[in-house]
Amino acid sequence: MYKTIYLIPFLFLACQSSENGDSEIISENLTEQLDTPDESETADTSVPMDLGLRKVKAVDLPDLDYAGNFNDCWYWEDKNGENYFIRTLEEPQLHPENSEGWETTDQYLHVYHYIVSSNAESSLLRDLTDFVKDCEFDLILYHLDEIELSDIDNDNYGEITFGYRLNCTSDVSPSDQKVLLYENGDKYILRGTAEAIGYGGEYEVGDEFDSAPEGFLKKAESFWEENRVEFELEDNEF
Repeated sequence: MYKTIYLIPFLFLACQSSENGDSEIISENLTEQLDTPDESETADTSVPMDLGLRKVKAVDLPDLDYAGNFNDCWYWEDKNGENYFIRTLEEPQLHPENSEGWETTDQYLHVYHYIVSSNAESSLLRDLTDFVKDCEFDLILYHLDEIELSDIDNDNYGEITFGYRLNCTSDVSPSDQKVLLYENGDKYILRGTAEAIGYGGEYEVGDEFDSAPEGFLKKAESFWEENRVEFELEDNEF
């Protein structure tokens, strides 16, 4: 994590799997037959296409499992059938004072990509869990509002691009930021920090982009730049 010279952020992240350090797992399961939900709030796609990204309300979701509080769900159709991309956030968990007299907090963030095939079988194509643990100061963990759907390689599998921020800080330290692109169960990621009052904003490119289709890295980097700034000096509330 990048820091300015006057910052002392404390961020404790752990990994459950994968060699690249993200706490992500991929799982598959079958559920009962699902009905297509009523959809509303059509979003613009970043590349002209017919996949039709739409926002789905929590009350209109089919029977798909997820942990935490519902943040949003995005729906589209592609070669996999129906896609449900669900983002959630768990309530902060406060722990009693530790040996140093500090109360600490944990919080978890989740992402789920479900697909429903033409024969109404559902499966969890990919899911992600990330978290801040043992935070003694201000815990920051949230999904970025913006989300984009594209089909850059024209294979009729939608690429969903999204991101989130996480931090444990007692000052104006830039939060860690991650931007991810998912396509058909594959993950591509940028890791770095958001920009805060002119500091931060840099990122590292994940190794998986080395073998990514042409245009994937450009899409992720464009999304990063559009969402780079966490807050500017005039927005500082600390």
